[in-house]
Amino acid sequence: MTGTTAATSDYEGLGEFHDLFMVERWRALRPVFEATFGDLGPEATLLDLGAGTGLGTRTLAACTRARIVAVEPSRTMRAVLTARIADDDDLAERVSVVAGAAPEILQDVAGPLAGFVCAHMLGHLTVAQRAGTFAALRPLLLLGAAGVATVDPGGAGSSELMTEERRIGSQRYVVRYLPSDADNRYASEYEVHDETGRAVRAERFEGSWTSVTAAALAAELDQDGWSVEPGDQSTVVLRAPGGIA
Repeated sequence: MTGTTAATSDYEGLGEFHDLFMVERWRALRPVFEATFGDLGPEATLLDLGAGTGLGTRTLAACTRARIVAVEPSRTMRAVLTARIADDDDLAERVSVVAGAAPEILQDVAGPLAGFVCAHMLGHLTVAQRAGTFAALRPLLLLGAAGVATVDPGGAGSSELMTEERRIGSQRYVVRYLPSDADNRYASEYEVHDETGRAVRAERFEGSWTSVTAAALAAELDQDGWSVEPGDQSTVVLRAPGGIA
């Protein structure tokens, strides 16, 4: 049996628009993926926790020869993930898609793992769920294995309205990321405009997200002996003590 997180329902409607505005965010992770996992061979296995629609999985696969286990709880996001993997011969050979949420799903993941990725997903977990996730990861990791996690460089939820747009065919897609409230609830609004500029669709989505900074994550993991090394402004590299020799 696998558990769920709040993100599972958050993305059921949002999944339609998700990829339109995430491509550059995933591309930005390529340097840290290459530095951390680039030397791994095809005998190694990496875990991609919260793989979403597979944009990050595809980026990760381009940076390493390792096999990848891509875990995603949302059925909507997982449908796109599976289709993206199946439509690429290399990905279909190396990537396995697993349905489930951390930390419960880690009971069903077989080691040893040469590393892991927690990108754009830790904020969906509670402090207890994060602790359970990293506790469950430790016995699965090879000696010297590293993980890459994204963190919030700002240290708080967004306090400003942010807008992005993109044109697909004759339509223009607009997203507005609204400031998060005191309870870490976020909202985003999407509009689809036709060639005349008329808004033909409007959607609003709400969910929960807790800001996780590098310092906060280091404090959470310190008691268990993890090291947290800076990758860049928005990433850290994690290493657990010990590991499978």
